[in-house]
Amino acid sequence: MAVASRRGFRRSSLHHVGFFQPRQPAFWLYVVIVVATGVVALGEQSFYRNISASGWALSWLLLALYALPVFLVVYFLDLYEREPLSLVAAALVWGAVAATTLSAIGNLGWGLTVARVGGPEFAARWTAALTAPFVEETLKGCGVVLIYLIARDEIDDVMDGFVYGAVCGLGFAIVEDVFYFMSVFGGQPAGVLQGFFLRVIASGLYSHVLYTGLVGMAIGVVVSRRATEPLGRRLWIAAGLCALAVFGHFLWNSPLLDFFPAEPWTGADWLMVPVATAVKGLPLLAFVGIAVWLARRREQRWLQASLSPEVGLDGISAEELQVLASPKRRRAARAQMRRRAGSRASSLLHRLQREQVNLAMVASRVPDDHDPALMRQREYCRSLRDALQAIPGAAPAQTASGDG
Repeated sequence: MAVASRRGFRRSSLHHVGFFQPRQPAFWLYVVIVVATGVVALGEQSFYRNISASGWALSWLLLALYALPVFLVVYFLDLYEREPLSLVAAALVWGAVAATTLSAIGNLGWGLTVARVGGPEFAARWTAALTAPFVEETLKGCGVVLIYLIARDEIDDVMDGFVYGAVCGLGFAIVEDVFYFMSVFGGQPAGVLQGFFLRVIASGLYSHVLYTGLVGMAIGVVVSRRATEPLGRRLWIAAGLCALAVFGHFLWNSPLLDFFPAEPWTGADWLMVPVATAVKGLPLLAFVGIAVWLARRREQRWLQASLSPEVGLDGISAEELQVLASPKRRRAARAQMRRRAGSRASSLLHRLQREQVNLAMVASRVPDDHDPALMRQREYCRSLRDALQAIPGAAPAQTASGDG
């Protein structure tokens, strides 16, 4: 690994920008909004804790158990390029702090309008459907736009947009669930457990993670396909994705397709709750699953197209590209390397694979094959390969190309 740090053998600076970008006005706008809304959000959490310290603590414990695996699944959906954790964390914080606080204000204002126009009975049935989808998806989407403005090169495909949008939605869902557990379900541990069953176990797959994931994909389409799609087409696709997110949110909040059993629930009624939530949420989940699958296929084609001209140069060989294109083969290659040459060699191979993906990123952004940034990234990959092959038992690194 020391070879990779020699002068001249360093990675390109064209890739992976973190959240802290004080030269970007969007960074300061983000900070100001999050700090201002954070004061309100902390006050709300203090209020909930005063209602019931045990219920409040249980709420956060249960939601942490739900949120961590969801976060990891979303984060690792991107097959090749993991997003900078500082930016992903910023998306999570925006959803949890800024979007929730501002949405509470917006929903209240528009809710009063619905009540004045439609009357109390209409408002009781339809306010949540006619206000929250528009207010909340707009404000969560603003967070993804700010992330893009802070680090423009990081949302370079639709999958990136989905990751930032879904994580923003996850942050929103966590704080919103705490609100429901403490205010709607009473805040005591028994009520928190009931709320957790209804809003997370039965409904967690269909909530804000999906809605804002679609909004993030829409933003990804607009900002990442400028070279291949005309603006009009990008805007139409983005509008369709946003409309679907809002419609899914609207349907969830509306009294339409409401198969929930009448309260109080007893016995078999509890078994009907997941069925009722699936009726409203499963079609959108299926659509998002297909959209994510298509985005991942697009990523695979992009990797092949970006690295094929690099095959045979310093950065990557044909055998390495064959392994790199398949996540399963990459994992098998690292496992084989660990058996053959130890954990240090496997870790170095992992690093080489990651930097070869970064080589594709640089190659897709520079104007020609002799750009200094591209040449530095090639050299960096070569130095990693040399360091790997210097480990006894590791050479040749590219032989681990089977499916395992």
